[in-house]
Amino acid sequence: MDGNTKAQLFQQGGQIISDLARALIARPPAPRKEPEPPESPIHRPAAELGAKTSNISMPTSEETTEELKRRLAKELYRMELDLAAGLKIAGKPCDCGSNKHTLMLEAAAEELISQDPGNASVYQSIINWIPANRSKIIPEAIQTGKYASEYPRMANEFKMFRKGVLGSIAEPVEQPGEMMTLEMAKKLASEEAAKEVERAWRLEE
Repeated sequence: MDGNTKAQLFQQGGQIISDLARALIARPPAPRKEPEPPESPIHRPAAELGAKTSNISMPTSEETTEELKRRLAKELYRMELDLAAGLKIAGKPCDCGSNKHTLMLEAAAEELISQDPGNASVYQSIINWIPANRSKIIPEAIQTGKYASEYPRMANEFKMFRKGVLGSIAEPVEQPGEMMTLEMAKKLASEEAAKEVERAWRLEE
C-alpha cells in the first residue's frame, strides 16, 4: 500500500470518528428518572390497612352505649342541681342553661336514640324539653324572676329524665370537685332548721 492510499484511509477514518462524535454530542440527554416517593398510608389498599388495624381492641356497642348513658346522666344531674339552685350562683343568674349543659344533653341524647332504641322515648323527651324551655332558663329570663317558681318543677323533670336514662331510682353521689353553691347551702340549712323546730315542737306536746 503506497503512501497516498494510507493517507486517504487515515483521512476517511478521522472523518468518520469526527462525524460520530458530533452526532453523540447533538443527541439530547436521556430523561432522568425521578425517585418514587415513599408510599403513604393514605394510598395503601384498604384491605392492607384493615389487616393492620384489626389487631386494635375497640369498644363494643354495649360499652359505648353505657359510657354515653353515664355522660348524659351526669349532665342531667348537673342541670338538676342548677335548677334546684334557681339557676343562680352567688345570687346572680348563670348561663348554665344557655349552652353549657344543653349542647351536651342534645348531643348525647341524639346519639343514644340509635344506640339504645329501646329507651328512645326518654332521649327524645330530653331533646324536646330544651327548645320548649330555653327561653325560660337564659340569664335574661332568670334575672326577671318570672319563672323562679317553675325551676323546682324543672329540676324534678331532670331527676326523672336521669332515672329514665339509668333505669334506677338510686340517688347519685355528688361528683368530686363539684362545689355546692351558696343558694344550695342556704336551702339545705333552712330544711334542717325546719326539721329541728318540728322535733322540738313535738317534744313539748
